[in-house]
Amino acid sequence: MKNLSAFLVGGLIGFLAVLYYIIYPEPWSIRSAAVIIVSLFASIFLGILLHELGHFIAGRGQGMQLLNLSVGPFVVERHKGKLYFHFVPSVLGYLGRAMMVFPEQLDKHIMRKKLIRYVYGGPITNIVLGALSLALAFFTWHEPFFLIFGLLNILLGTMNLKPAMASSVMTDGLVLQKLKTKQDTVMLTGYAMATKSLQVEDVKEWSPAFIQKLELLVQSDDPMSKIYLQTIGYYYFPNEASRVTALAQSVIDNLAANKPDYYADMAAITFATALLFEGKLTSHPGVEALLQSISKVDKVIDFKRQALQLYRQGDADGAIQKLHEAHNALGKWHPLYLRGEMEKRLLLNLIKMLENRPNEATYFN
Repeated sequence: MKNLSAFLVGGLIGFLAVLYYIIYPEPWSIRSAAVIIVSLFASIFLGILLHELGHFIAGRGQGMQLLNLSVGPFVVERHKGKLYFHFVPSVLGYLGRAMMVFPEQLDKHIMRKKLIRYVYGGPITNIVLGALSLALAFFTWHEPFFLIFGLLNILLGTMNLKPAMASSVMTDGLVLQKLKTKQDTVMLTGYAMATKSLQVEDVKEWSPAFIQKLELLVQSDDPMSKIYLQTIGYYYFPNEASRVTALAQSVIDNLAANKPDYYADMAAITFATALLFEGKLTSHPGVEALLQSISKVDKVIDFKRQALQLYRQGDADGAIQKLHEAHNALGKWHPLYLRGEMEKRLLLNLIKMLENRPNEATYFN
């Protein structure tokens, strides 16, 4: 059925394109080709922008606040009531994103209903504006731009409603599917975390009860829940690293047969970091293979991976240099870490520790 719907949408788009040029034929020329190319690129950019603005407007209607809105590498961030502009390419390959958060904790049933409306805002905006643009092209303003803009928006809106996973990014359709079937514990927890971060930025000041909830969640079957190991690490590092090691070990064991992705990378680097804090990085079996399995999707994780590998090889100075590079890669704003204050604090703790500990043997004996 999913393939059939995609086939029907593609067929409809092709039919409308052919029909338009039958009704309003244009002689082939360099100018007409240039108009089509420019219209295509402009329509893609505007379509993504309008999609994210649709999410934003729907989210505002549900009482949500903007964290950041991006189209390609162009990012608008709201931080402490002020707007900041960044030029930062996305990490996971998404073309646009509108991150919003509720200013206060909500009942999960109410939050679910509000999130469904917020998520629908993007694709519905594309479909409605696409249909209006096609009406203009066929009946009022016979310009190729309106045809191309309309077709691309119809395609963007309908395809985004199809439940799918692209790398580590969910389509709106998959998000809606999880929300409607109530398989959304990980997602709702993420919004609860975002709300907490607005109220208390330092994870170490969060309640132990909420951290325990995250600990239970990362042991679930949902692969996306593994990302919360990062937050748990921020809470327990450096003095209670053993709690992270014990939790992450079971996660790593379950990830062994899975294809590496961002969530697996995050689990692996958190586990290896916990071992470093415990003084077991060089002696724990299988660590090198685990580090080699980490992909290069995120530069910050990759620099940390290289740092841990260098440390295992006895090159503490090289490891420190890579940790500095990870810190620099965060910049003022990062697509995955946002302001990254807790990650920056963690990296500085690691640098300080390695400066005072040339190797595990001399430190622990």
